[in-house]
Amino acid sequence: MRIAIFILLTAIANIAIADLPKNISHSQGDFKLCAKERVSKLWFDIVDVGIYYQDCDSAQHVFDDQTKLLRFAYLREVEGHQFTEGAVEYLQENLTSDDLNACSKPFEAINSVYKNVSSGDYYDLYLFENEGLKLYLNDQHLHDMDNTDCHSKYLYVWFGEETMDSQFNDLANKIKP
Repeated sequence: MRIAIFILLTAIANIAIADLPKNISHSQGDFKLCAKERVSKLWFDIVDVGIYYQDCDSAQHVFDDQTKLLRFAYLREVEGHQFTEGAVEYLQENLTSDDLNACSKPFEAINSVYKNVSSGDYYDLYLFENEGLKLYLNDQHLHDMDNTDCHSKYLYVWFGEETMDSQFNDLANKIKP
């Protein structure tokens, strides 16, 4: 009985901590939540992921080059090296060797800045159509990837054919018109 109550309280606490607001303001404009998905492993909720656009009706697909935001609101601790290792693995599995060679320096640079997160922390990954990627942790700027030839390709970390979890594909499918 005590274990069941503990699990219930933990689940309720996790739901309350996830930070996927309907709107997010950035210096370059306002973003609206267009789709969201909870990613879980076994019985553990890991992260709530939201895809934001300035105009949800204009969204074509997660890989479109339109300005967008991905928010990853964490429900438990994840170590920084796990982000880096996962990014490297899924980029290698999903991209051609030509794409990997062309984007290796920008990918290495962004993969080197990931930090440990705890429940309640969130990463924001902004993709600006003509500027590249900007990565933030809890509104603290961590990195800019200025290479616009590589910015959409970086999304293959989560949304490639080989994926960390099928729930990312479920999220991507919510964006298709």
